[in-house]
Amino acid sequence: MTRFYAKFGLTIGLMAALHGTGHAGDSGYEPTHPARIAAAPADARSFFVEFRARSEVGGFGHSYLLLGSVGSSGVTRVTAIAGFMPKGPDDDRWSRLGLPVNGIVGVTRSDLIGQPVARIRLTVNEATYHRLVAQVQSLRRTWGTYEVLLRNCNNFVGEVAGAGGLRAPLLSAQFPVMYIEELRRLNASR
Repeated sequence: MTRFYAKFGLTIGLMAALHGTGHAGDSGYEPTHPARIAAAPADARSFFVEFRARSEVGGFGHSYLLLGSVGSSGVTRVTAIAGFMPKGPDDDRWSRLGLPVNGIVGVTRSDLIGQPVARIRLTVNEATYHRLVAQVQSLRRTWGTYEVLLRNCNNFVGEVAGAGGLRAPLLSAQFPVMYIEELRRLNASR
């Protein structure tokens, strides 16, 4: 029944987004930038991954991730921020119609400063951390097509979570906040 409501909600959201689709400036599109990935500091003593989702007025929302470390002095450093999204304003507009468009593994201003509505933060060992960074870099090289129902921000999060040995929700065509909440339930014992 939950999946029915998720599909129904996504359908309603798609219809609402289509209703508001006009010119590229009308969609609330935020410019994208390449994903931010930096090396972990030499004094890193522990590592983490945080999967996040935020809501958007008049949109579906967005899921993305952070990778980071905690140094010997206790200072937390975010070393990577990445999500998967349409590459430009026209891509964003056409993606709302369900069409395949150019995609980018990147980051927006809202990813950097916005507060997530849902999140799950997990401590990982150094080997897993490096495996997750490698997965983000691999997807950045190989994912070039965004499709709102088939290859979206939730799929991106699921691929990275799977590389870290986590269980990802089967249904990626759902609102990102619901997706991250389900990811948290699936991995509650970690």
